[in-house]
Amino acid sequence: MSRIRKLKIEAIRKANHQVLNEQPHRDATIKIQKFLNAKKITGDEGKPLEEDGLTCIDLSCQTAQAISKYQSSIGVWPAEGVWGPDTMEKMPKEDKELLESFGSWFERLF
Repeated sequence: MSRIRKLKIEAIRKANHQVLNEQPHRDATIKIQKFLNAKKITGDEGKPLEEDGLTCIDLSCQTAQAISKYQSSIGVWPAEGVWGPDTMEKMPKEDKELLESFGSWFERLF
């Protein structure tokens, strides 16, 4: 891969990371982290998630890994580790209720 292509990819990753970690996405991510912790779904390290609102667009961070595990468990494909409408649609009713207990923020996003 050329040096210019690598630099472009890195710039896109940084921009995506910045957007994902701004409000209101950061507030939404905290709610998702609380939900996943309540369900005892972890990233690859096996530790509870930090409820800091930070995530990533690939599976390099614990939050994205935990989201991917949850997506797999409810039949979302592909389980990319990015929370979106497909995840919300496939959630069982009791999971939606648990998620809502952390606030009704998701209706504004999805």
